[in-house]
Amino acid sequence: MKVLLLLLLLFTTSLFCDDYDYHSKKHINKELSHIKLSKAQTKQIKNYLHMFRKELKAYRKFKKKIEKERKNIFLKENLDIEALNQLNQKLDKKAHEIENRLLEKIHAILSLKQRVRFIDYFDDWEVE
Repeated sequence: MKVLLLLLLLFTTSLFCDDYDYHSKKHINKELSHIKLSKAQTKQIKNYLHMFRKELKAYRKFKKKIEKERKNIFLKENLDIEALNQLNQKLDKKAHEIENRLLEKIHAILSLKQRVRFIDYFDDWEVE
């Protein structure tokens, strides 16, 4: 009986784990409760995160394209380091543009005290 209950528990747990994995791929976890946002600030940041999510989706497509181009360069007879550097710079530039746009919008609505709290989690907002 105990074995049956244990198997049932493991099966049920595995069902929830699958849902969590799906959710974590779709969800941008940007927890900001430590900043103590007002309702208006929360609404604005949610809008910014919605736009950020769309930009990340476009960035991922762009990144796949760049990765494909890098593979093609590597597969050629002679490795063109300059071309690889240019592709890497394009990718970095795009990521920094997206990141900076979001941070600029967030910065504009936070008070100095909130910015001090936000900076502790600054690295969590990097585009990868």
